[in-house]
Amino acid sequence: MRRIFQVRLWAGEGSERSIYEEGGRRAAITLPATSYELLDALDKLRLEAGASPHWRITTYHAFNDAIREKQGSLYELNALAKKLSELDDRQKVAYDGLRMMERRTKDAPIALSRLIDLAYSTDCCHVVDKALDDARLGQFCAEKGFVPGAKDLPDDMFALLNFEKIGQEHRWQTGGVIVKRTTDHPGGYVERYREPMQVYQTLELMPKEPDYVFRLRVARGYYAPPASDCKASVQLKLPATPETLEAVLSDLKVNDWQETVWFGLDCQIPLLTDMVYDIGVNDAFTEVWMDRLNSLAQQVADMSPKTLTTYKALLSAVDCKNMQDAAQLVDALHDHTFSPEYGSPVEVAKGELAAILCDEERELLEPCLDLDQYGEALIEDCGGVLTDYGLIKREDRHPVQDWEPAQDSHVHGGGMTLG
Repeated sequence: MRRIFQVRLWAGEGSERSIYEEGGRRAAITLPATSYELLDALDKLRLEAGASPHWRITTYHAFNDAIREKQGSLYELNALAKKLSELDDRQKVAYDGLRMMERRTKDAPIALSRLIDLAYSTDCCHVVDKALDDARLGQFCAEKGFVPGAKDLPDDMFALLNFEKIGQEHRWQTGGVIVKRTTDHPGGYVERYREPMQVYQTLELMPKEPDYVFRLRVARGYYAPPASDCKASVQLKLPATPETLEAVLSDLKVNDWQETVWFGLDCQIPLLTDMVYDIGVNDAFTEVWMDRLNSLAQQVADMSPKTLTTYKALLSAVDCKNMQDAAQLVDALHDHTFSPEYGSPVEVAKGELAAILCDEERELLEPCLDLDQYGEALIEDCGGVLTDYGLIKREDRHPVQDWEPAQDSHVHGGGMTLG
């Protein structure tokens, strides 16, 4: 999906500035986001599924507009971004036109629920892409017979018509608007011929956990298909039964996985999505790695929520770059301790003081300490890493980042292979 908004998220009662200054719960996300990406952001903020964090748009990749948190929830913003990512050039112009018409009648910002309705209502408009000003709109109206008698005039007399006035009067009478040409769309004249649709109430906004760990596109041939609807490709959800895997090969009309390539579309652990791919056609290891990927998917599916978050923290802490390391790190989970309650060095410092001092002593000492520096020292001493999900450290107190994959495996050709 095309990127629409870059958004900063935070949790808690404080302002965005105070949360960032104190190193509190925060995350960044690109919208539209999948359900797993939204749920992962909630993990980073230590929020339950369905809770709505504070948000602020930091970058508009398209449809530059002053959308603010008070206009709606993160889930409404994501629903809007998803629909906007699907619009073609004509629909983009229509959407901008509908927004302009809406703002003519309202002083307050347009609610996200209403913007969603407008995004779904682009077929309620006529769009004239060549009418970028009143003069060109007036000429269009005269040529199409909307001005009585104008179409029958000789060419020399037709050229004398005041097209700008004609276009201006037509725009005033119909309530239409002229949308400027931008890098997002070609612009044009927009005229609404029926009321916008009301779809907001029918949408399922809250993220729900999908029925897979990995979702892949599997293709037949020597390279991944350029189009998502390529006839020589199918989608595969993992973990999958042997029967499902065989059915995929049958659908692709291939004998085994050596005749296929694949790449990730979505994953319960967003960090891994782009690591799921294989380019080794006729590689004997391709079939082995499909089995291993399916096995990893089953391991992740069997994890408890806390174990899953621990695994995500460990992947982040060691800066995992490929799927074979990700598979090996599952076996390393039991060697680590995870503390999701810590989101900053200050919280680590306060946690340590609470463990070794009584409340009176702690309250007396805390104002005298540089808690941030003390927390950093504690983290370094235990060899831990403070990730977006919380603090993770090894049981043996060796640095978490010293983890190294087994020496008998390697990455070949960018995909997952065995040595």
